[in-house]
Amino acid sequence: PFDTKKYEYIKTSEQLQTWINKIYETGYVAIDTETTSLNDMLAELVGISMAIEVGCACYIPIGHKEGQNDDLFENSQLVEGQLDLEFVLARLRPILEDDSILKIGQNIKYDAKVLSHYGIDVTVFDDTMLLSYAMHGGLHNHGMDALSERYLDHSPVAIKTLIGTGKSAITFDKVKIEDAVTYAAEDADITLRLWKIFKQKLHRSKVTKVYETLERPLVSVLAQVERNGIKVDRETLSRMSNAFAQKMAGLEAEIYELAGESFNVGSPKQLGEIMFDKLGYEGGKKGKNGAYATGADILEDLAMSYDFPKRVLDWRQLSKLKSTYTDALQDHINPNTGRVHTSYSIAGAVTGRLSSTEPNLQNIPVRTEDGRRIREAFVAENGNILVSLDYSQIELRILAHIAQIDALKQAFHDDLDIHAMTASEMFDVPLDEMTSEIRRQAKAINFGVIYGISGFGLARNLRIPRSEAQGFIDRYFERFPGIKEYMDKTVKFSKENNYVETLFGRVIHTPEINAKGPMAGFARRAAINAPIQGTAADIIRRAMIRVPDVIKDLPAKMLLQVHDELLFEVKEEYCEDLIAKVQSIMEEASLPFLKMDIPLSVDAGRGMNWAEAH
Repeated sequence: PFDTKKYEYIKTSEQLQTWINKIYETGYVAIDTETTSLNDMLAELVGISMAIEVGCACYIPIGHKEGQNDDLFENSQLVEGQLDLEFVLARLRPILEDDSILKIGQNIKYDAKVLSHYGIDVTVFDDTMLLSYAMHGGLHNHGMDALSERYLDHSPVAIKTLIGTGKSAITFDKVKIEDAVTYAAEDADITLRLWKIFKQKLHRSKVTKVYETLERPLVSVLAQVERNGIKVDRETLSRMSNAFAQKMAGLEAEIYELAGESFNVGSPKQLGEIMFDKLGYEGGKKGKNGAYATGADILEDLAMSYDFPKRVLDWRQLSKLKSTYTDALQDHINPNTGRVHTSYSIAGAVTGRLSSTEPNLQNIPVRTEDGRRIREAFVAENGNILVSLDYSQIELRILAHIAQIDALKQAFHDDLDIHAMTASEMFDVPLDEMTSEIRRQAKAINFGVIYGISGFGLARNLRIPRSEAQGFIDRYFERFPGIKEYMDKTVKFSKENNYVETLFGRVIHTPEINAKGPMAGFARRAAINAPIQGTAADIIRRAMIRVPDVIKDLPAKMLLQVHDELLFEVKEEYCEDLIAKVQSIMEEASLPFLKMDIPLSVDAGRGMNWAEAH
């Protein structure tokens, strides 16, 4: 049981020293920071909580202030009854930087980044979020509240009871210290309790190696990548925003003409009425609210026959680029660094892929001209150059290896154009007579099949009739029978065990695999794809973990990871050196653990901006 009355409020140096002595005796400490912001690049420290045994936790307030957020004349007087920030950090630094004391955190990357702004380098830690992720990936989310409810049967104090919500919310430095003690010390207590459960469980599970070699070492690498950030040119973004606005106005004019009237293109309700009531398109379905559904899938289907939905899709795409990137990115430029600092979630995607938020830099569309142009705004500092290193078709190589597909393996060994080779095999077209259209279809099938695409999905991608698309898929499986075998075997394993595995032993749970109805198809596709995508994610993780060591003597920084690509900034004259070192690390990233039948290949590009480099 949780007895929050036992939590200690540390206000004297004697109390702090007693805790420090206990930590040295115990050899580990659960730690959590309270700050003024969720943005760890701008957050200021308000207090630190610690726990060393179940139910034994404390809170050290160091930055609580009087007054409200909305004070016109900011009354930022420190509240009495707090130790001095510099004094506390000086006393805790030896513990936080001591390799013989294990620091335990929940999403410790956040706390490590906050403390690094105060010159403290947190070493040797465990992360309860990542312990859970390694063992329970695919079963549930790994946030502290969810873990506490599931494994401790305890609902933690909700932050909103302290700071409020919405516009009237206050920052944590304005919370009463007594309330902060209960909330913050409980966080440290919960973290310690979870660690005690998970650490024992980890050593009985088969994923110890995944946690120790892929998850834990990645934390400090990512923290550094996030701190590095990438320079974004505000003027370029402004120019693009204006150009997109003009282009959208042009599309609106065309849309109004095709509709025979003007309306709000961004309103699904009005759009549905125009398409299904006025223009009389077939297939209109009304939802509970009485409005027609106008999702992308519906418009994609109609766009195969009509211009109007095509234009609306183009307009939507531009609207998204403008609001999500050219407008919003300007707000994400850090005032202190002039750079954009994304935040990577290690435990976000079930397959091991990293996800990027605030802002999301992994979803910038690169298939369209306009999407590619956004990358022009990401630039190198004067005297530097951006270098992109990108795995070439890594998922197809992994598929060829796992499913033992000789034709694909041979093509990769001979360094053939894999999509042209597939097209040649499937459509009986000699390589020297290959058209870009046939190659494009083969590429869509190659990648579609990895993701378990249906005839319906492929038809939509290629804008061809469904029967023709299904014919392509059937022919693909005839030409490469190993792929169908791999798929059937993977689904069978998943149904029997409720999980699948990557080649590195990452376990991805598949609790929906025996579901019926529409979920069944999705669960099957996810199970087929997870070992391939997960192995690719593991390989790039292994590469990223080794990178800091090989570039430490170069004037270079790793800036971004976007799925199969790593982006660096380096002084121009060291560019070739960087490429040689990182390329070799990336191409050998699976070794010695996994020897692939097919070599991994990494393409390198460079330029003054990201669009040129990639």
